Amino acid sequence: MINYSKPVIVIAGPTASGKSSLAIKLAKDINGYIINADSRQVYKELRIGTAQPVPDIVKDDVWYISGIKHYLYGHVSAKKRYNLYQYQKDVQKVFDKENGIPILVGGTGLYIDCIVYNYKLKQNENTSTEYSREELEKMSVKELQSKLEKETLKKLNSSDRNNPVRLIRAIERGGVNRKKGETLNHLYTVVNIEGNELKDRISKRVDLMVEQGLVEEVKDLLDNGFNFKMSAMQSIGYREFAGYFEKDRTLEQVKDEIILRTIQYSKRQRTWFKRNKNIVEVIRYNTLYEEALKFLSIS
Repeated sequence: MINYSKPVIVIAGPTASGKSSLAIKLAKDINGYIINADSRQVYKELRIGTAQPVPDIVKDDVWYISGIKHYLYGHVSAKKRYNLYQYQKDVQKVFDKENGIPILVGGTGLYIDCIVYNYKLKQNENTSTEYSREELEKMSVKELQSKLEKETLKKLNSSDRNNPVRLIRAIERGGVNRKKGETLNHLYTVVNIEGNELKDRISKRVDLMVEQGLVEEVKDLLDNGFNFKMSAMQSIGYREFAGYFEKDRTLEQVKDEIILRTIQYSKRQRTWFKRNKNIVEVIRYNTLYEEALKFLSIS
């Protein structure tokens, strides 16, 4: 659980919606610092494919970008499975050492919600980070059932409890253990980008990733002991390269698949955030800034 009584600001939203630039600008204006809430950007080795921000300076595991402190980016090895319990503990450590306004930034709804809604997590609980659809499809019915909290499983009828497709859908809706403690004092903003514009941004981002060396990054990972069966390598932007280096598919096919899966993922992200009744949708920085000032003035 999280022990923190000061105000927290969330900037959530789908992939490529511009969250990071908005967060940096807001942090400068309100004396804030940024905490990563993206389940894949926590990994050291997965940089380009996860659109991990590039630090100007790294000091004591803290990234500085445009003078703003960034926490929990690239701080664990992708060879290890990272989970909600560990993430929650790491965020608590940041809260304990910093005095500014924390801004949680990312697109992993489960990461954000376990902080602001203060999930009661235990070290040995099954609270691993979001599984890819491919990982879930490889699991048995019993394994899928184990990924759901008991209350969620009880609500399913007998047929659904033994239907892998229905179980996967329940898991993707966030059916992990979500017993909550006292909700943190927070402002939950979601960057709202129109669908066609977001698709265009995603397409351009994938092109940029390739220009920045995504192919070389994946090859380097494979040359250094990584493989496509590993959880981290099942991330969008990496798993699509399976078969590419064996000449079984072209780079254009890989790019098209990354774009398609990213668009599909962005739809699931939107669905997640819309379930929260207290979200404030923002499009422009002025709206975000005004909402933040209003929130901080009464906190």
